[in-house]
Amino acid sequence: MSATKSTFEATQLPFGIRAFAAVANTADAMGVQVVDLNIDHLKAAAEKNAGNALWNDPQLVADIATKIDFVSHDPDCSILAKINLRTEAIRHLTMYLKLQAAKQKHPDLTDKPVKNPFIILGLPRTGTTLLQRLLSQDPASHGPALWEMFNPVRIDEPDAPEDREKAARTFVQNLQSTSYGLWAVHTLEVHEADECYFILPIAIDGLNTDPALKYFDWFQKRSALGDYALHKQYLQAMHYHKTARRWVLKSPLHMPKAEDLLATYPDAQMIWCHRGLSHVIASWTSFVALQRKIAMKRVDAHAVGVAWLKVWQVGLAAAERARAKLSPEQCFDVHYEQLVADPIQMVRTIYRHFGMELSVQAEKAMRDWLDKDKQKQKLGHRYSLDQFGFTPADLERSFADYVKKYNVSVD
Repeated sequence: MSATKSTFEATQLPFGIRAFAAVANTADAMGVQVVDLNIDHLKAAAEKNAGNALWNDPQLVADIATKIDFVSHDPDCSILAKINLRTEAIRHLTMYLKLQAAKQKHPDLTDKPVKNPFIILGLPRTGTTLLQRLLSQDPASHGPALWEMFNPVRIDEPDAPEDREKAARTFVQNLQSTSYGLWAVHTLEVHEADECYFILPIAIDGLNTDPALKYFDWFQKRSALGDYALHKQYLQAMHYHKTARRWVLKSPLHMPKAEDLLATYPDAQMIWCHRGLSHVIASWTSFVALQRKIAMKRVDAHAVGVAWLKVWQVGLAAAERARAKLSPEQCFDVHYEQLVADPIQMVRTIYRHFGMELSVQAEKAMRDWLDKDKQKQKLGHRYSLDQFGFTPADLERSFADYVKKYNVSVD
């Protein structure tokens, strides 16, 4: 390993936040309620935000409560993780209530189909963000921006930017002030397209604080069809009484439930991204370990690596099963090296495969975005595979079928 510290080793919380967390964690350990995670109280907060109590799906509330229990009862769960749990739970409960009110007022809200969305899947750190944001520049397409996913149901609300973007802007600012280094690994930006798991009420993002995989085991045993039905309705709400555009959706976190995802969007155009596994696994494990270092009282980097190795093995198998149900014409594979070498040519190839034409206007918008993206200052992300207890041989054994089928390198 280089003498230069890795991002995981070098990152620390700002002094003020560390001091607050130390005091609050001590109080929490002594039984003082610092963060209220009572599900009835969270529901009440959501009712106040949304102005209604249309709890039409009790299972949704029960599942959110279960997720909170899994994470908050971890003895290493810090006050920072509990604050985030509360914030995210209220956000999802509020979004749900607003959606119910909108459907009640506009019975045709869910009538409009979500046609032929691009769904970008693949292991993390394989270029999925680059590809989603690039494809989203086409005026005929729509990659959901972060601000839209934090406020997807605004049919009957004023559309002033300062109001509609407030939740996402606060989220980004809080993340940057807590750990700019973590934010820089995956640059969440208010106006950029991003992971559509932000509109999923239950996702495996909770696994970031659960290396023992108890939450993941529960998650895998339950159907996610209800989650994706809600996911689709949020998309329909965003396009209600607006010009329909092709959705550009993506998240590696869909992989373990890819069958339920593609059952919800059976005419999806699936784009599967690939990259050398040593980079993928080391980079992702570093990112997750960094999240745990910030949110939890302690972190075992090797345990995080072992847990997520299993998750991605399960995820790849699920994605393969889902893909087998699609026609070959619905699927396209993108290798990272080809994508970054010539992004526009890759887009042309994707469009041609799906019988689409890249317009002059869309290509110009994509080139303009690429030029602006290159000008952004990027901190970089330093990591190594052995830091998390892996060797290339471990990955070759764990992902042998995937490596062979898609000609993916290990080193």
